Amino acid sequence: MSRLLLRLLPTVRPLAIAAPTRFVAPRATAPMASLLSIRNYASHELDPANKSEYDAYVQQWMKHFTNVEDDFELERGLNHIFAADWVPSVELVALTLKAARRLDSFPTAVRILEGLKDKAYKPEQYQAYIRELKPLLEELGIPEKQDLGEFDIIRERNPWTE
Repeated sequence: MSRLLLRLLPTVRPLAIAAPTRFVAPRATAPMASLLSIRNYASHELDPANKSEYDAYVQQWMKHFTNVEDDFELERGLNHIFAADWVPSVELVALTLKAARRLDSFPTAVRILEGLKDKAYKPEQYQAYIRELKPLLEELGIPEKQDLGEFDIIRERNPWTE
């Protein structure tokens, strides 16, 4: 091994000092067909697009939101369900709203409705969700984003800069 390489790569030095060993490359023992049958890394997750897995998927997330203990887990679950290619069921949205209010996370509760509005295919679908959830929204005190109004920044006069 050249001295230049030993200077440039200090981590190679112990390898140069060590006794030379015989390296044998492992052989591929699996046939190509079995390598092609390997599924992606997220294959353990249920797919809501698959009709047979839909109920199990909804039950999994209902259990998650029933037992959620902190904001991080709540928002992680929300990211998962809103990232999927489906609009969550009314029961699941109701559980997410209850979990947000139980954790005293008012902004998250309002954002759940905002995410539902973005996820709905048509405005009529979103309005149907709101009609169904109206008693729960009134009970929990969760308004829609447009009901909150606009936030206007009011600058106070600073006597030091005038």
